[in-house]
Amino acid sequence: MEGADILQTIAEVAIALTGFTGIVVALGNRGGVPVSGFALVRFRILLAASLAALAFSLIPFFWYYLDIPASTSWAVSSGLALVFMVPIVVYDVRAFREHADQIPVFERRAAPAIAILGASLWLAQVANVLHFRSFGPYLAVPLWFLGFSALSFARLLFTRQGGEHP
Repeated sequence: MEGADILQTIAEVAIALTGFTGIVVALGNRGGVPVSGFALVRFRILLAASLAALAFSLIPFFWYYLDIPASTSWAVSSGLALVFMVPIVVYDVRAFREHADQIPVFERRAAPAIAILGASLWLAQVANVLHFRSFGPYLAVPLWFLGFSALSFARLLFTRQGGEHP
């Protein structure tokens, strides 16, 4: 299958990020200090992104082992990504509105760029479903979620409880 090695690597890194996140959160919360609302949102987003990277890197193997043609496999996988992204965006927007007063300035300023990249990813998947039906555009999906998860993990490591950076 085209891209099997990179998809497998993405799955392995996603599993590692998910596991290390649990360790960091467990060790970081030993003081019994309650976690703020926005920190909990970040944690949920990190886990969702890691698990999405894992799932979207493994879904094509499912189609491959069912002997689905490659072009159909990539188009259907992109379609699943499109369907998955809608509730994720709705959740993120609601969560960020609810905790707007806790979001650091840098993250508020970065949000439009992230939104533009996310919209570009969404449009690439629409094009893959309707026209390209290939591996290249689909690869952006697990890479996006893995990158977002890695960024969230770095913020978890380098942001103090009060939200300031060391």
